[in-house]
Amino acid sequence: MAAESFEVSKSGDYGDLLNKHSKKEKLIVGVYTSGWYEYYRMYPGTLENFVKSDVEIVISNLRKYIGEESEIIYPGIISTLDDADNAGKLFKEKNIDLMILILFTYTSDVITLQCLRYIEKTPLIIFLRQSHKDIDFNSNYEQTLRNSAMISLSQITGTFRKMGIFDNFEVVIGADFEAEPYIKIKKYFNALKVYHYLRELNIGIIGHVYRGMFDHEFDRTSITGSLGPQVIDIQISHFLDIWDSTGDLEVNNFLNEVSWINDFGFKNIGKDEIFKECKFALTYGKLIKKFRLDAACYLGQHFVEVKTGCTGYLSNIIFAKEKKIMTNTEGDINGLIMMCIMNKLTGQSPLFSEWGEFGEKENAMMMMMHGYGDPDLAKNKEYIKITPTPEDWGHTGTGFSMEYTAKPGLVTVGHFIDDKKLGWRMLITKGEALDVEKSIPCEDVTMIFKPKIPIKEFIRKILIMGFDHHAIICYGDITEELEYIADLMGITKNYI
Repeated sequence: MAAESFEVSKSGDYGDLLNKHSKKEKLIVGVYTSGWYEYYRMYPGTLENFVKSDVEIVISNLRKYIGEESEIIYPGIISTLDDADNAGKLFKEKNIDLMILILFTYTSDVITLQCLRYIEKTPLIIFLRQSHKDIDFNSNYEQTLRNSAMISLSQITGTFRKMGIFDNFEVVIGADFEAEPYIKIKKYFNALKVYHYLRELNIGIIGHVYRGMFDHEFDRTSITGSLGPQVIDIQISHFLDIWDSTGDLEVNNFLNEVSWINDFGFKNIGKDEIFKECKFALTYGKLIKKFRLDAACYLGQHFVEVKTGCTGYLSNIIFAKEKKIMTNTEGDINGLIMMCIMNKLTGQSPLFSEWGEFGEKENAMMMMMHGYGDPDLAKNKEYIKITPTPEDWGHTGTGFSMEYTAKPGLVTVGHFIDDKKLGWRMLITKGEALDVEKSIPCEDVTMIFKPKIPIKEFIRKILIMGFDHHAIICYGDITEELEYIADLMGITKNYI
């Protein structure tokens, strides 16, 4: 049977979507360690044994921190030019995703470069390590050689600049036995995993960007080229075909599957609204599965809401609670990509918010979440209500919305903007979600966000920098990982 486009195929086999796609599960990490043969000759036996013992500590820690999620390619300690050449060939053959360069004594550039010339396009971490944290005032010359990597690393990084290679490497510094450098390596490793994940990501959009939200408008080619994902247009007819074929019995059975919503308070919401929302959630889930989407977005407002008579927000709540497939609305694909990033880094479903009113007394801003969010991010379930939607975009009945104010804690905020002059930029900031005595009764999910700087100064920076009117929020500090991802993408970081 001839292949058909996903637009028209009834068989489920497509010519323009991958039918069998195994995504990268583990990164392949090359680890280069070295001790110089010249120094071994000067201190026969003892210096090489010192290096071997130091290397053993480092390799053990690398396996501890990243070993379970990676395949580590370790060719042993490099001493000569032939060793380096063999290592480089091995790294190239294994097609490593990340190179960790660790020198244990001074080593001449010619040896190190003999390896690196095989993998010049590979992300690189340089680990400047020492066998101890502090200067040893009783050391002899042999012991200074044991910790002489700074000489060769400053030499090799200068050589990188002269040769125009490895423009974007990361540096980690610490003692062999300390946790801190390995935690840094793990953060970079996690960022690189997300970078690869994004390049395998299929995002579906039903409809288009809400008219007039020009900051959301996007270039599909630019997104794939710079950020990684492919954006696939899904016609409303595809959605409505599934909607029409979804029967009442199936919807009623699905109601039992989402019975957890009965744990929340209800305010003027009838059975008809719940039924339509469940039918929408079933339809949306089938469509995402049919087209093998990793994330999805739809235009509600005068589009899907008019066609179905409901907001569809329960579907976003269900996906958020499951924490696997990210969804949002208003055609904000850039924000959806940030949601996917935060989800992969934290395991959370980030909040899809927009900037709201500010308060000088609180030095904070109220963030609004479009009427849906992961209920697990509420302070407790008593805070949560199912309410009518405060905005009527053509649905029938009361509409459907979730209301709670998000729990307190450290949060990271991010988004993207495609700048005409500077290219893609990433917003990276963090602050505190404040504790509140009760949920704000506005028929929406909210958060009181307190930045690290005075609120008026923060707002001024957001406006001067020209960032999107949406903001994606997750709990915890992942600012360092976001910076690494921006570097891997080759885009500008704007940290506030």
